[in-house]
Amino acid sequence: MDAILSPNPILLPQFTPLRREPTRPVAWRDERFGEQFDATTLFFDSFHCEDGNRIVLLGPPLFNLAAAFARMEVLALPSRTQCSFELSHFDRHMQIWVDAPRGTERLLFSGALGEFEVSIAEALASPFRNRRVIFTLSKDNKIEWIRDWIRFNRDIHGADAVLIYDNESSRYATDELLNAVQSVSGIAEAAVVHWPFRYGPQGTLARGLWDSDFCQLGAWEHARRRFLVDARSVMNADIDELVLCKDGGSVFTKAEKSLFGIARYPGRWVVRTDEPNGCAIPRHRDFDIALRPQMRRTRFLLKRDMVECFPKWTLVPRRCPDRTQWKVHTIGGWLPARLTTHGIGFRHFREIGGNWKYDRSLRERFDPARHVRDEALARAYDQVDWTR
Repeated sequence: MDAILSPNPILLPQFTPLRREPTRPVAWRDERFGEQFDATTLFFDSFHCEDGNRIVLLGPPLFNLAAAFARMEVLALPSRTQCSFELSHFDRHMQIWVDAPRGTERLLFSGALGEFEVSIAEALASPFRNRRVIFTLSKDNKIEWIRDWIRFNRDIHGADAVLIYDNESSRYATDELLNAVQSVSGIAEAAVVHWPFRYGPQGTLARGLWDSDFCQLGAWEHARRRFLVDARSVMNADIDELVLCKDGGSVFTKAEKSLFGIARYPGRWVVRTDEPNGCAIPRHRDFDIALRPQMRRTRFLLKRDMVECFPKWTLVPRRCPDRTQWKVHTIGGWLPARLTTHGIGFRHFREIGGNWKYDRSLRERFDPARHVRDEALARAYDQVDWTR
């Protein structure tokens, strides 16, 4: 494929004065909530499914618009066939599934929300068919980090395809990012998706409130439905995360050979405890100090590692039930995705990132009670060709 791809979003201001209204109570919105909240995107994208008989439209949750949308009528164009549709609600996400005749190029919606047309794109699953794909959402991650992330997953896990959703990076143009991905040897297929949507207000560990960040969950289902349905297996990981298997094997192999076609594994923070060495750009391989587990009893008297990172996953798309939802830390609506896989974990690099949530560049003095050299990570570095 080796392409830059752009969705065809439908925005509410194009045809109606109505807007999506937040569900979060006003008292729990901070001063930036309004500018971060996506009130205007109706659909991220619309495309034919691989079977050719259905069209799917993906977007943020409808919230206050749901009742009006349920009364809309849909015509397939150019045939002008009236179509039935099904509205599916997920966590911070919604999907419209339309039964339309073959050859449908556009859909005409009319009703309580107004009237608008949607152009329907083709599914693009074939370039990733039978590939082991790493995919991520990225904004302004340094090009060097992205290339190193690809190299590690190529040499340690056998990844041979890359799918990156670029969320309006300002450090470089989209074609520069694609050129950087293409410059890494051994990658058979690569695509960068221009994903120009507001990430959304964050929740908090104290109150929860994960109710308004639609961007990443939308990207995950878009990747699943449009590109990755026929992939051999896929890994969900951020640029600041590297997966390791305890036996040195491939996480793709683990997922493919597993009972349910999924491997889910927790993370551990990797930090640096020495003084900065003057290098302009820290790299993954500069870090090999991990935080030791800090076990505490919860209110239910169960022991929990208080510094463990929330899990990530690798799975076989065809073995994931259709009515489930790909989420950041699990697969919604699928019981096997609640389990964790023994012998796999990811390393979360504190200093690889843009400090967009908080300052992750502050270093601490090495303390044997808190820190340990990650020997498995150091060995993995030696197996990676960082030059090509």
